[in-house]
Amino acid sequence: MIVDVVFDLPVSQKFSYEVPEPFRDAVRRGVRVLVPFGPRKMTGYVVGETAEPPQNIALRAIADVLDTEPMLTEEIFRLAEWIAEYYLCGLGEALRAALPAGITLETRKIAALTRSLTAEELRRIQEKSPLQFKLLTALAPKGGMRIDSLQKRFRQRGMLYNLQKLHDAGLIRIETRLIGRSGFEKREKYVKLTAAAGERLEQVRQSARRQHRVIEVLQALGGSGRYRDVMRGISSPSQVLRSLVQAGIIEVFERRVERDYYGELEVPPAPKLVLNQDQNNAVAILQGAIVTGKAAAFLVHGVTGSGKTQVYIEAIRKTLARGRDAIVLVPEISLTPQTVRRFRSEFQGQVAVMHSRMSNAERYDAWRKIREGRARIVIGPRSAIFAPLPNLGLIVVDEEHDGNYKQSDNSPRYNARDVALVRGKLTSAVVVLGSATPSMESYNNSRMGKYTLIEMKNRIDNIPMPEVTLVNMAKERKGIPKSTEVILSSPLVAKIKEKLERGEQVIILQNRRGYSTAVRCDDCGYVQMCPNCNISMSYHLQGRRMRCHYCNYNEKALAICPSCKSVEIRYRGIGTQRVETHFAKVFPGARIVRMDMDTTRGKRGHDRILQDFLDHKYDILLGTQMIAKGHDFPQVSLVGVISADTGLYLPDFRASERTFQLLTQVAGRAGRKSAQGEVIIQTFSPQHLCLQCAKDHDYKRFYSYEAQDRRLLQYPPFGKLALLQLRHTDESKTLQAAQHLAGILKELTSPGEVLGPSPAPLTRLQNYFRFQILVKGDRRHDPAATVMRQAVRLAMEKYRAQSKYSRVKLTVDIDPVAIL
Repeated sequence: MIVDVVFDLPVSQKFSYEVPEPFRDAVRRGVRVLVPFGPRKMTGYVVGETAEPPQNIALRAIADVLDTEPMLTEEIFRLAEWIAEYYLCGLGEALRAALPAGITLETRKIAALTRSLTAEELRRIQEKSPLQFKLLTALAPKGGMRIDSLQKRFRQRGMLYNLQKLHDAGLIRIETRLIGRSGFEKREKYVKLTAAAGERLEQVRQSARRQHRVIEVLQALGGSGRYRDVMRGISSPSQVLRSLVQAGIIEVFERRVERDYYGELEVPPAPKLVLNQDQNNAVAILQGAIVTGKAAAFLVHGVTGSGKTQVYIEAIRKTLARGRDAIVLVPEISLTPQTVRRFRSEFQGQVAVMHSRMSNAERYDAWRKIREGRARIVIGPRSAIFAPLPNLGLIVVDEEHDGNYKQSDNSPRYNARDVALVRGKLTSAVVVLGSATPSMESYNNSRMGKYTLIEMKNRIDNIPMPEVTLVNMAKERKGIPKSTEVILSSPLVAKIKEKLERGEQVIILQNRRGYSTAVRCDDCGYVQMCPNCNISMSYHLQGRRMRCHYCNYNEKALAICPSCKSVEIRYRGIGTQRVETHFAKVFPGARIVRMDMDTTRGKRGHDRILQDFLDHKYDILLGTQMIAKGHDFPQVSLVGVISADTGLYLPDFRASERTFQLLTQVAGRAGRKSAQGEVIIQTFSPQHLCLQCAKDHDYKRFYSYEAQDRRLLQYPPFGKLALLQLRHTDESKTLQAAQHLAGILKELTSPGEVLGPSPAPLTRLQNYFRFQILVKGDRRHDPAATVMRQAVRLAMEKYRAQSKYSRVKLTVDIDPVAIL
């Protein structure tokens, strides 16, 4: 028996392995196996029996089978195959994305110290070889590290040579270890009273006080309980337990423990709500599609506060009634707690949650619960689209416009919104995309008839849309020294004071974290830059550190300019920490809470802040874009935007669209219940059409204006894009490789328009120089970009066959949401 196996590698190739006799009944499509791959062992995914076994090749055998049943359903397999084909990644990469994180076994080379070194020994080694000293000091506190981790950490030539030298000197040992795990099942010991226990209680009561105490506890617990609860406070518990088991009074057994990230979250049942006309109309349309049991796609374009979530709930209710399951995607973890409360209040224990802040074990337990059919509704960010629901009938993609649905950092670089549409077709499910500010692509698809458009033009109870005022910060700055930055305009200060006096709440958006976005010497113009990235570092108050938000490098903030020795160091730019400090001075009595990446790192960091603000423990919520969408705070009557221009002029064709969406979404947090909401947006570009449309809540005008430029330039939604990026620590070598790849693309027939290579807008990140090539396809002649993607795949294969550039990393992003 010979099977094909794929790996979590950026290759489309399948590898053939022989199946030893003992494994033949267990190995089938969808099972994970541990197999030799080169000098190590790796987890692979069986994709089927080999159609044509390789001739005259001695095949290696499977070392172990990791699953008793397939981890991957046929539906998920088909979805992964589409992802691999469309996004030009390896099938193994797509399959890995569909499984819980952390369940991968592989062998890795580990370097570990053989003994502790004295300070004198380390001093001599440092004089002889600084790199060997660095390696030894990196190993010292940990005892052992993976060699590939050391390579990523130091990125210096000769590292393997120096490791071998340290090994030859007897200072370190290099060994191969199997790391990772195949699952996260946790079992816990339980005890229970036997049927014969009652007959022997009197005997125990007279002779053994501790044994009698255990029986009393078990009786209070209903006859059984966890070992640690029953034996709490009992001395010599093992001895007592052994005596009771031997006497036939209790039995010991194990039970699988299920970990739930939101386990202690108890939500009372939701009150019955009366839907308005827009909601009833939307539910009726969706119900009609759900009843047919056929695939269909809808775009719910509803203004902020129009009650889209209740429409989703009613659609899920109809889906469950027909015996089918549902997925609800949210763009950010910050939205998950509120969404979980809302949906658990309606559906109680039928809801499971999956997101990256959960531990690997918690995600694994949630995955198993879903797979076994004990949860019928799954909520989570983009990876939840792979939830193994056995009978999927509805997929909701809330805030479908959000760029967080795109996986941009690692392969596969999929967009969960588009994967949802494909999964809907595979399972004959209804897919609902919802947003107050739909993406250009989705709105265009609704205009072309690919999606059915459902409009919800009014807020619940006909509450008016918030009044938006644009404040020209150029006028606010008149008469103020250039060295002084204006954080708050006088209209915004006056409005905040008015709302605080009334006991109402305020949301303030500043989409930059940290204290200052740059530190500069006023005398010579020196700016403190990140040594790994071509970008200025941001100043953070905690520890007075400068931090790079791309590679996380940090160092002490300057007191004296290293270039001219001046002390005229100035903090430029405004981050959330600086706004928070300023607010504390201007509004000394106000209770302020900040929500950004720095304040939400801990477990449930988002949930704690949002719940406290909802409970009015704070008057002002200040934060980055994570506070801008989806949240419903009844007492918020004012929203302020410190700088609307932050992302407006970035070198990206979507900059205007993203700014419009962000401003419209955050404006929608104001006045959602009774009071008239007000929004003040501070900007240096008040006449920009993007801001004018946001002021008037006019999506259609913005779409019409933006579509004109996109159509002329063949940018999405009227064209298709592929972004090819090359990275290496040597700038000239990266450019040569990029030129070579661009040449291959331009020689091919009909790949589309090839732009570049050119330096990426962020030229160097994490010590890698970056050049990129943009391929534009014409949707009029190649609607699904099939020709363009085939050309890009062929160019990738030709490029990777050239060993001269094998160390220059190539990544390909189909349908990129950002080109920075």
